[in-house]
Formats: sequence, C-alpha cells, structure tokens
Amino acid sequence: MAEVNMPKFAKIIVIITIFTGAFFLFYLTDDSEPYVENVIPPAKPVPEQTALFFAGDIMLSRNVAKESYGANDMTLPFQKIADKVKSADISFANLEFPFLDKGPYAQQGLVFKAEPKAIEGLTYAGFDVVSTANNHAMDQGIKGLEFTIDLLTQNNILPSGTKKTNQNEPTAAIEKNGIVFGFLSYSYTALNDGGKSKNSQINDFNDVEGMAQDVVAIKGHTADVVIVSMHAGTEYQRNPNQSQINFARAAIDAGADLVIGHHPHWVQTIEMYKDKPIFYSLGNFVFDQMWSQDTKEGLTVTITFNDNQITKIELQPVIIEDYCCPRWANENETAVIIKKIGLSNTVLFQK
Repeated sequence: MAEVNMPKFAKIIVIITIFTGAFFLFYLTDDSEPYVENVIPPAKPVPEQTALFFAGDIMLSRNVAKESYGANDMTLPFQKIADKVKSADISFANLEFPFLDKGPYAQQGLVFKAEPKAIEGLTYAGFDVVSTANNHAMDQGIKGLEFTIDLLTQNNILPSGTKKTNQNEPTAAIEKNGIVFGFLSYSYTALNDGGKSKNSQINDFNDVEGMAQDVVAIKGHTADVVIVSMHAGTEYQRNPNQSQINFARAAIDAGADLVIGHHPHWVQTIEMYKDKPIFYSLGNFVFDQMWSQDTKEGLTVTITFNDNQITKIELQPVIIEDYCCPRWANENETAVIIKKIGLSNTVLFQK
C-alpha cells in the first residue's frame, strides 16, 4: 500500500489531540483527592475583658478629714490602694457622707459632712460611680444632698440613688468595650434615724416592687449589665437579715446581674443566687472606726466581664489604719478575713 504523506501541520494537530485526550482520561479516572490549597481561616476576635472594682463605705469627715488636713493632702486615705482602683475599667463604692461648701467638716458625732476639697481624694483614686443613697445622704439636708450631686457630676463621678428636687434621677450608666453598665442604688432610710424616714429624692430599699420595676426598665434598654446597690442590714453582724436577702434576690429575679451591699460596717457573707453574686456587705473601705478589728476590715471585689458575661470574681481584703487609710491585707490577714465569711479562696468564681 502506498504511504500516506500527512502535511506537517496536520501531524502537530494529531499529536496535541492525543496528549490532550490522555491528560483528561488520567484525571477523570483518578480516584485521588484533588489538591486544595490549605487556607487558614481568620481567627475569631477575642472578646474584650472589662474589669469592675467594688469597695465598701467611704466616709471623709471626722477623723479621716483630720488626718488628711494634718498631712495637707486630701489624697492621703487612698494612697495605698489607688493603683488597683485606677486600673479597673469602672470603680464603685458607697459615699457615706454629703459634701457642703458652708462651714468646716464634721469633726465628731453621727452627722457627717466633708468640705468640697475632699473630692480630690475620690478623683485621685479613680472612682467612676458612687452610691449616694444611704442613711447619711441627708445629714446636711436637701442642700447638702444636691450640692453633693452637683460636685460629683462636675468631677466626672456619677452619683447613683439620689436626685435633685423636681427632677428625675438620671441613670448612672457607663459604656466600656461596647457594653453599658447601669447602676441602681437604694437605702433603707433617708435619715440616720433608725430607718423611720423616707424622702422622694432617695431611692427606697423598702419598695422592693419599685426596685424590680427599675431593673426591668433599664435592663436591655439603657443598660446591658445591671448592678444594684443596697444600703441596708443590721450593723456589726456577719450575716444578712431577711430584708437584705429578700431585696437582693428580688433584684436578681428582675434581671440584675449582681448586688452589692453596704451599711453593716462588717464584711458579710456572700451568696450565689441563680448563678449571680450577692455581696451582702463589703464592710468599711475608708473609715475611722478603729475600736474593733472587724470595723477595721473591708472587702473589695474585682469582677471581670467578657462581653456581658461574668468570667471571674476575685476578692481582696483591706485593713484600715490610722483612723483613715486602707492598705491591702497580707496573706495571713486575708485568710482570716475570708474565713469569717466561710471562704478559703479569694477567687470566688472563674470560667
């Protein structure tokens, strides 16, 4: 048979066709996994941590004022503990006195008053919110109560629990890391008269239903996290009374995330109720009650939030010295203080 002479171009086409077919035949019948580039997914953002610091009663008149003026330094009571207070995102305590710009500070007795200059201590320490709802709120009358609200506000410290005449109480709320923390404060009485007096300018601890309505009104609306402060209880007792228990649990039932207590001047027991902490009393923080060991002791609490969830609760006691000034308790003192409230560890909770 005669040889068929194919043009050179045609030969090239045939060769390409054969190789292309072989390539597709191999990959179409290959059972191995196709190669996929190993792409690392982006890391999920770590939620921001927010630390809230809580302390007990602060009283800046009487001997505390005497020591501060003697040192010519209004920051004196806070110097040994200020670093911790400042390091928190939000710091809170109970203000157990009114300010007033008329006359000297109260030097003795149970009717308290501090001069405006004493605000320097609170700003130096770094407090952001204070409860002004307590049995000494009216020690200088309506004038003292309203002067205190104004002075605190002018110094970027939010008052909680009291309001000016014919005004609605503004919500004490602070936003940190995208979370709004709201504070509500209540006192068992408006005057230091054994719990007999009420005043519409001071939130009433005895109105439990009204408190619950307040919590519902702000939770999820003007605040993501709600902290309720109560100034109540029996002085110089280790355990809360039934009124404290009923109030605190009602606050949690209404949606509060934690409850902070003041007034007994002793550190009281702690309760976890529905997985929410209740600190019935943090005791004294800056005070001049040097006549017993228990009134010289106080408890501070640092609560860490990730988003709006509590992830850690840590306790750190203080010892008050020289009629004015708290310092951090040492290891042995800490063990003694927390044992009094039935604990053996300063980390109350950690997730």
